Amino acid sequence: MPSLEEETESELSALIGSTVAGKYRVDRLIGRGGMGAVFQAANLAIGKRVALKFLNNEAAQNREASQRFQREAEAAGMAESAHIVQIFDSGVTDSGLPFLVMELLTGEDLRARLRREGRLSVPAALRIVSQVLRALLHAHEAGIVHRDLKPDNVFLCARDDDSSFVKLVDFGISKVAGARPADTLTRRGTVLGTAFYMSPEQAQSFADIDGRTDLFSVGAILFEMLAGKPPHVGPTYEAVLIAICTHDAVDVRTHAPEVPAGVAALVRRALERERAQRFQSAREFLNALTALEGTLGQEGSAWATPSSTSKAAALPAGKRYRTWVLGIMATLTGFTLTAYFVGRKSESTTVVQEAARPRTIAATSSVATAALVPTVVPVSSAAAIPTPLPIRVPPPVNAHRPPAAKPSAHVASGLKLNTKEP
Repeated sequence: MPSLEEETESELSALIGSTVAGKYRVDRLIGRGGMGAVFQAANLAIGKRVALKFLNNEAAQNREASQRFQREAEAAGMAESAHIVQIFDSGVTDSGLPFLVMELLTGEDLRARLRREGRLSVPAALRIVSQVLRALLHAHEAGIVHRDLKPDNVFLCARDDDSSFVKLVDFGISKVAGARPADTLTRRGTVLGTAFYMSPEQAQSFADIDGRTDLFSVGAILFEMLAGKPPHVGPTYEAVLIAICTHDAVDVRTHAPEVPAGVAALVRRALERERAQRFQSAREFLNALTALEGTLGQEGSAWATPSSTSKAAALPAGKRYRTWVLGIMATLTGFTLTAYFVGRKSESTTVVQEAARPRTIAATSSVATAALVPTVVPVSSAAAIPTPLPIRVPPPVNAHRPPAAKPSAHVASGLKLNTKEP
């Protein structure tokens, strides 16, 4: 008898190549989770590529899971924003599987980027957070609280003009104003949400949760992008929740010293345990972030990237090794080039000095002859004339001496020498 997992696998595999609702051809599997899977499909009428998200058979039989699935479609439709994934349609297959028709996103989620890069630079992190806040601005104004913000649900789309265009996804456990309150516990008895990014009030299942719980989650995401780890960690799910409710997050500069003080203060306020001390709206958070970016931009570019030491520490071991090897090779190359050019300069100086020596040696014969002729002075004035200093007579022109180096054109011109080869 096949297991439940095998039945689910067979069920999902059977979808590939099928036509859903008479107009969507399922092409390939993109990803899967505990409750369903996402496929790439094509609209047969217009040829547009879309994503089809299905609940598996087990989840489809669960009323709570089905309600969340439908809530995702409603919430995304109500909160219209360029930074929220679009949902075009919904329905149920002939076999009873609920599905959503969504825009097909190309890129990677923030979790994948952090897993690859360790942590992000300050400007990259702030740019992502500003887009998340713009999405929340529209969602909160529409009365929707996401309640499950985490790097996995922040998708970074690759576009022609932007490689990190943010799209918020998965509004499945969102809270919609005016709707019947959903249960705060899942079937397994755990609080809704992901522990590392959950606000203290959400961890304690407060009934009056509002948009400020999402702002706490944004602060936790920003902390992790800068520090490479969440603000609260623990060995178990429960230990993380207790830490969130009883301990303030450490200063992000404890893990990332290069983070500017203004950015650290922004993170600290977003992670306040008391909601009244946090940013009170996505608009307020976004305004503070925008003002901070302007201030940091005026201070220069030194704040923009982690220090070389910190950046190297964030690299995987293999990349760190290659970085050090390349650095050593570059240093040795620099020393070699420096020694080469210094040697060339010294050689050129010697040539010029040797070429200038004929200026002293090549004295005219009249000067030499004059030096050999004694000066006749009357006896009456001999006492008034000082004793002449001995004159150094240069050797005869035809004396044996080593050949001089060929003078440069400038030196030869000054001495009226011929620089042409004999």
